[in-house]
Amino acid sequence: MRNQFVSLLAIGAALAGQAGGVFAMPVSNAYIQSSANEIRGFLGAYARPTVYVDQQACGEPQANAMACGPYTISVGTGFLQQQESSYGNYVAKFILAHEWGHSVQFTYGIYRQAPMQELQADCVGGTFARYAETSLRYPSFIENAVASARDAADYAEHGTPSQRDYYSRYGYANGFGACMNRI
Repeated sequence: MRNQFVSLLAIGAALAGQAGGVFAMPVSNAYIQSSANEIRGFLGAYARPTVYVDQQACGEPQANAMACGPYTISVGTGFLQQQESSYGNYVAKFILAHEWGHSVQFTYGIYRQAPMQELQADCVGGTFARYAETSLRYPSFIENAVASARDAADYAEHGTPSQRDYYSRYGYANGFGACMNRI
């Protein structure tokens, strides 16, 4: 009986995936484009960028995640998979929504001094996390998203970990209009 229990524990640990029990969605071009369609359904009235996958469409040295104008978002599957593996399900959707926030900024000529430009995009990411939960019926992933944002804080450009936490949650709690009008 003890051996069966130990075997079940080992199977459970294997199913949990990563060390620490983080389950990660497999990130592929199809997953990214499906996520982009979900975000377009929410933010498409404000910006309608094309999402390029693994093409370094913004001229970036590595394919990570970047918006380089109102019509272009460039993302890398390796970067997004690493974020999902480290922080949990649907973090890639939050990152893509953050970049969509930059496309909205470009579309409307919103240029703020760093780090407020990035924090406003975090706020937009938070609004999508709430939309995904309430309208698309995803389980809540704001905690995963905030953990990813906090760890990616580079104080000069993206803000401090506590700022990234605050503005992501602010968007989640207060919605898109608050992100655009109060930040």
